[in-house]
Amino acid sequence: MPISPPRSWVEINLENLKKNLSYAAEKSGCEIMAVVKAGAYGHGLERIAEVMQQQGVAFLGVANIGEARRIREAGVDIPIYLLGATWEKEREEIVARNITPCISTLSEAESFNQLAETRGVKLSVHIAVDTGMGRGGFLPDQLAENIIRLRELESLLIEGISSHLSSSDEDEDFTYRQIASFEDSITQLGGAEKFKWRHLFNSGGIIGYKKGTCNLARPGLMVYGVSPFPEFQKNLHLVMSLKSRISIVRTVPAGHSLSYGHSFITTEPTRIATVGIGYGDGYPRQLSGKGAHVCIDGKKFPILGRVTMDQLIIGLPIDSNVSPGAEVELFGEHISVDEVATLADTIPWEIFTGITTRVERVYL
Repeated sequence: MPISPPRSWVEINLENLKKNLSYAAEKSGCEIMAVVKAGAYGHGLERIAEVMQQQGVAFLGVANIGEARRIREAGVDIPIYLLGATWEKEREEIVARNITPCISTLSEAESFNQLAETRGVKLSVHIAVDTGMGRGGFLPDQLAENIIRLRELESLLIEGISSHLSSSDEDEDFTYRQIASFEDSITQLGGAEKFKWRHLFNSGGIIGYKKGTCNLARPGLMVYGVSPFPEFQKNLHLVMSLKSRISIVRTVPAGHSLSYGHSFITTEPTRIATVGIGYGDGYPRQLSGKGAHVCIDGKKFPILGRVTMDQLIIGLPIDSNVSPGAEVELFGEHISVDEVATLADTIPWEIFTGITTRVERVYL
């Protein structure tokens, strides 16, 4: 059967991904744990993991064992780190696949130790310290009372120590307090030499703060080309562009309603085009009526009326020569994902990870 070209797709520029990865390593002065959770921020988990392995990163960071399983089944064999606490029923597979968990409680550590002992293996783990994120980890004043027991668990190798910055792009004072708390925790546990890996900094931390005793960094958003700090955006390179095509071009009369809810009524004869993308593809419905634009051949055109599940309508000059099949940029070279996120009252992370599976990933 013939195969049609995609109606909507994202272009993933792998050379730009590599440039951003190099910048993260240079800026942090650390080995890299590339964060590839949520389908590598919507860029495609397996393919991005393969590229990260080729580039020699020390770890891949994921949210759950399902993501780790997909990476292993894709033939990627570098260390994988679970970024959050684990549920009891996940732990046997984590041990079996030799995935590195973070340890937030003594009971979690004892559970992993028993499973590793049963399998006759030694499982590498990292101690998680809650310096202010609140999602998990030992509180700093709990470390001393727990470290002796943790080190007695013979089937665990305490390879690293970690924490997570909650506000590195928003609250400098609080971030410095988190950094100080993490450094104090390392000292309390015997110093940096006790841990092969010490990691705290996300993209905002890498760009905005000094690494201290950390020797592993966890870039996420910046690897995909977006800086948490606008002044550093010039140092990063766009990786993802969201595109679609015009399906039909028409001229409608004055007084004609466009899209659901007739929230937009034409005031004069209007040239319009329908674009084959909508919130079912991950382009936010919240952009409706917000003054959002798309780009065709370097020129911007306004979105008229509501974004629907599968389509949206744009306005054209009455004498426009735009025709069906024309390529439309929703964000990319001419329209930044930051602009789209701001108009949708959200963040670039949500825009990237919201691109659905029916949007084809095209790797350049």
